[in-house]
Amino acid sequence: MFYKRCGNHLLLVYLATLSTGIPYRSSPSGSTSQTPGAEHQHRASTNSTTSSNFIPINPFSTPDVLAGKTFDYVIVGGGTTGLVLASRLSKDASKRVAVIEAGKDGGEVMHDHILPPARAYLNTLSTPTSDYDWHYQTTPQRGLNGRQVFLPRGKVLGGSSAVNQLYMVQQSKIEQDAWADQVGTEDWSWNTLYPYLKKTENYSAPLHIDETKMLVDENVHGKGGPIHYSYPGYNYPSLNTWIDTLGHLGVESRDPGGGDNYGAFIATSSINPNGWERSYAKNGYLDPVADRPHLVVLTGHQVTRINFNGATATSVSFASGANKTVYTVSATKEIILCAGAIGTPQLLLVSGVGPRSQLEALHIPVVMNLPGVGKHLRDHISGSLDFDVTGRVDVTADLLERNATLAAQQMTMWQLWDPSSLYNAPDNALAYLNLTTLLGTDNTEAFLSQLREYKPIAVAGYSNDGSVQKGYDAAYDSEVNSIYPSVIGQAELALRNTGTGGIYGNSTLTLSLQASLQHPLSRGSITINSTSTFSPPVIDPGYLTHPGDIQVLREAFKFARKVSQTPPLSTLVVTEITPGPGSVSSDDEWEDWIRKSTTTSHHPTSTCSMLPLSLGGVVDPSLRVYNLIGLRIVDASAIPISMSAQPTAPLYGLAERASELILNTAWVTVGSEAASTRSKSSGATPSSTLKGKTSKFSGGTSFKVVGLHRLLYTLVAFVIALIV
Repeated sequence: MFYKRCGNHLLLVYLATLSTGIPYRSSPSGSTSQTPGAEHQHRASTNSTTSSNFIPINPFSTPDVLAGKTFDYVIVGGGTTGLVLASRLSKDASKRVAVIEAGKDGGEVMHDHILPPARAYLNTLSTPTSDYDWHYQTTPQRGLNGRQVFLPRGKVLGGSSAVNQLYMVQQSKIEQDAWADQVGTEDWSWNTLYPYLKKTENYSAPLHIDETKMLVDENVHGKGGPIHYSYPGYNYPSLNTWIDTLGHLGVESRDPGGGDNYGAFIATSSINPNGWERSYAKNGYLDPVADRPHLVVLTGHQVTRINFNGATATSVSFASGANKTVYTVSATKEIILCAGAIGTPQLLLVSGVGPRSQLEALHIPVVMNLPGVGKHLRDHISGSLDFDVTGRVDVTADLLERNATLAAQQMTMWQLWDPSSLYNAPDNALAYLNLTTLLGTDNTEAFLSQLREYKPIAVAGYSNDGSVQKGYDAAYDSEVNSIYPSVIGQAELALRNTGTGGIYGNSTLTLSLQASLQHPLSRGSITINSTSTFSPPVIDPGYLTHPGDIQVLREAFKFARKVSQTPPLSTLVVTEITPGPGSVSSDDEWEDWIRKSTTTSHHPTSTCSMLPLSLGGVVDPSLRVYNLIGLRIVDASAIPISMSAQPTAPLYGLAERASELILNTAWVTVGSEAASTRSKSSGATPSSTLKGKTSKFSGGTSFKVVGLHRLLYTLVAFVIALIV
């Protein structure tokens, strides 16, 4: 071997290995793990939560394994939350659990694309032509000058956790408590959810704490969970400037765990340091339980419809494609939707659950009129300022994009478990900036007054359904009166070292500062124009239709430019490339550039919100779909708020919490607002512990169901459905 020096970093080039070829990263028998940071890593071959040896789940599963069969639980979607539930619900060997995933199992791309962390940015699977993406496109966006936006979603076992950019940032206490306030129960407060967030976490301390000057508090992190939270093995030089640069601008640093995720920090990533591989829902939750005979996972098949007997969800139909054979599998306990913020409302709508007028327009029989299905859509939107750092920084991921030899060498290093490979280095420097930082104290107060004055216009223009309008009104008040004035970040600033795709030529090294809006007041929707789930839904996020969103994002980009001009980061910058020095400076110029340049941050939520039915809610605090029996939603569509965080970590916590709700409660009542449940173990009603007020979900006639006598249950629900 020989060593090639890049700046202060040694790139190991294994010529002998390159000449003979590198096999998949299967661990030799008897190999042992070494301490993270050793020159070469060797994984323990017996530890399925850390092994990259691909474990196919039910490799011979065919539709016949499910067709005509009955399971206790049928999970629709083998993504981030679906695989958490599959693992937890199948822990009881007496319960049969089926998972239906539309995507492939990922085996063909496991070692080349899914496991190497930097592949999330370089030669990614999230492209409009990838077999591992849903190929969603938005409608032309009025707030983006009529542009359509590609909206990536992972279509593979593990869902978006298999293809995302690996950030593991939890939401804040303030945001989670705002969630609890909106649904009227402490069951979703920070103090309730935090243990579930930690339950999923297996934290490892950083290797580069001294260089980056990052602050770490290991007490706020979880240990021993299925998903690894750690830091990249390789540290890009610019990361060492991040904390000091933001500090010079008055942005303090902290460990974002424990509910205080504001200020500047180096974020954890979903990387297993015993091998420097992506840690995600499949290898964290599913692979360790692959030998459970009562757990069946079927890939390559998509659920086409939920079938009902009256108001009871009894089965789902599924097929491998349009015009292919349709099969049916039944559930005795629950059907659980984990198809995501886009797929879940689409499936409900084609199954007859949603706004009556929309269903009748497509001649879909109405099972339940729920106006909130597909509404309240919100998404983070972002853009980047790009900078030339050629000659001042020796290493960025631009090198991998344009130098095939170096890329092969770095992949060889990764295959040999070398922490210094550039493929171990996703982006992870973040800052969450509050309104006072962006606007100043006086301007913040004036801005909040403007938002309050504009509320009637925003609410009236969003929806013609009264309950959905009331839900937007309540959320608007929560954001403007509680979230916006707080220390919580209204904009996320990310330092990007992972390249710009060679768009600035083969001799330019770049870094970027990406600004992302965190609590948009703009709202969108998911609707359908087809009765087939094999046709894409109509996705209208409504990006930048609220003038307040433009103002926050504009100030975030101004701040990003200021960061680039502040030492020590400024010592690395040669010049701004995009939008370019002097090309954008006035507020009007910034707005024009933002509408031309910004795009999704890939974080859609809230399309089946956990809210009171009277506020356009779709699920109650136990995640059950209103006025229906045996149907739950556990995915990003149920989250009723925007968060200053990437949704992956919050979703793992949501799924852990949901698994306990499902296991420890029984469907015992049906009411006009919700079907409340009673805990088997303690007799407590999960949604009844309120903040000194009457539950928004209480009321209505209840009908007790004994044991498995679903016939009576169905009859009662059917009568209610007719009334509704």
